[in-house]
Amino acid sequence: MARTRADLPVWRAGRTESTAMRVEKQIKEAVLDGKLLPGDFLGSENDLAEQFQVSRLPIREAMGRLQALGVVDVRTGAGGGTRIANGNDAPVVEALAIQLKLMGVGSAEVFDAQVTIEASAAEMAAKLATSDDIAHMRACLAQVEELVSDQEAFTPEKLTNASLAFHQSIVDAAHNQFLSSIMKAISYVLYRSVNPYTTTAVGKRLVQRHRKLLAAIMAKDSALARQLVTEHVAKVRAKHGAAAKSPVAGN
Repeated sequence: MARTRADLPVWRAGRTESTAMRVEKQIKEAVLDGKLLPGDFLGSENDLAEQFQVSRLPIREAMGRLQALGVVDVRTGAGGGTRIANGNDAPVVEALAIQLKLMGVGSAEVFDAQVTIEASAAEMAAKLATSDDIAHMRACLAQVEELVSDQEAFTPEKLTNASLAFHQSIVDAAHNQFLSSIMKAISYVLYRSVNPYTTTAVGKRLVQRHRKLLAAIMAKDSALARQLVTEHVAKVRAKHGAAAKSPVAGN
């Protein structure tokens, strides 16, 4: 059932920050507090200016920033206005990956994060994976196998993406949206660490490891699933460390 204006928060007046920042902050806080839900209609630019008792300019500025963050959808024309957006982690995941690089997060920290997230997720996936999850994991693995066996189709970029997609499918099968989003950010950064050393020989080893991991999840062996992920990341990490000292390396 659609929520009415009476269901929405009452906005506060304030003088300690810029008007646009005050508007932006209050809407963010209302979303975090659960007072605003996806699809809630906030009104037109004029409506919002009246609600916040400000001019249209700071409303436009605040809505622009909130739209860039994926918090609101702003539509113009007849039937337009501002609504709270449906969740979409894509822009946030990419932004987080970029910020991690700007902060100087190194490969060692990324591998630490990967094994922490993915080992736990693999353990959960062994308990929670549905038939659709298994089918998706199989499809991702088949893509890796195809690239390894077809030299004409193979490129390091394709194989790296396919392998990371398989790892993402494992995390997704844990049915924890937070873990899935964090793994996506990890993959953004991890891609640039492993792609330069991805070869068909590496791909063959990846296929073997991925098959074992999928078999463990299908067998609902959560302890083995965790162990296989931990061992895999350790091997990739060791080879990556060797690659930093040698022009030839693999995962």
